[in-house]
Amino acid sequence: MRLRASASSAITVVNAFATGIGSAIGIDLWTRVDVKLTGEGIEGEIRVRGENLRDFRLVKAAVDVFREITGEDFGIKFRIESEIPVGMGLKSSSAAANALSKALANALGLGMSEMEVVKAGVETAKRAGVTLTGAFDDACASYFGSFWVTDNLRMKVLRSSKVEPLPVLLMLPGKTLLTENLSGRDFSPIKPYVEEAVRLALGGEWRKAALINGLVYSTYLGYSLEPFRIALERGAVVGLSGKGPAVFAVTNEPEELAEEWEQFGEVLTTELR
Repeated sequence: MRLRASASSAITVVNAFATGIGSAIGIDLWTRVDVKLTGEGIEGEIRVRGENLRDFRLVKAAVDVFREITGEDFGIKFRIESEIPVGMGLKSSSAAANALSKALANALGLGMSEMEVVKAGVETAKRAGVTLTGAFDDACASYFGSFWVTDNLRMKVLRSSKVEPLPVLLMLPGKTLLTENLSGRDFSPIKPYVEEAVRLALGGEWRKAALINGLVYSTYLGYSLEPFRIALERGAVVGLSGKGPAVFAVTNEPEELAEEWEQFGEVLTTELR
């Protein structure tokens, strides 16, 4: 039997690198996975925005996780199609891990709860080495949509709530940054400022939290703040997604801001989910 599952991208409200507490909101960009169980081996293809990707770390890690859960040795044939840019901070790894976990849980007939599937995806991402904190916030926002605040170190949900499906712009600079490249980076100097963003997120003020978080991390990681200035002039909610370099803006006038942001890179339009 071939099983299909999907999970979405998300944007960051608070990056968990400095405090272990993170916050994210799901957006309407998707990764879709087809899985078929086989006797042995791992065989398949990954296509991201029409391009082949040969990095199978997440797939191999997901199979290892579910072999341990079931105590069975099995193989898979798979196909992953994703419209989420890689290396931009848009939760491409969380979406793929979620979709793989959901497809495998269904294919194996495990009857896992949705949160158990999400946690299996977090474990998959950890084993694949594509996350620093476990990214439980990203995984929840990717799987369920809506707004989440989580303690990533204790895998505990601190807050969740629905959001309006407002328009979102994503600005994608030409460069990428993989999360594993930040391994060993000391984020303690910005912890007091990120803690303020956490406080705001826990109070439901995700717009203010996203701006503070985005300005602090962008400055610390050496990104230009010019896209922030332009978005703020337009009255948009603006932030840095993940470790970047993607910048997002929540705005009711996406067309005008998109024109100005095109000088910095590719601009995509989607919405909160």
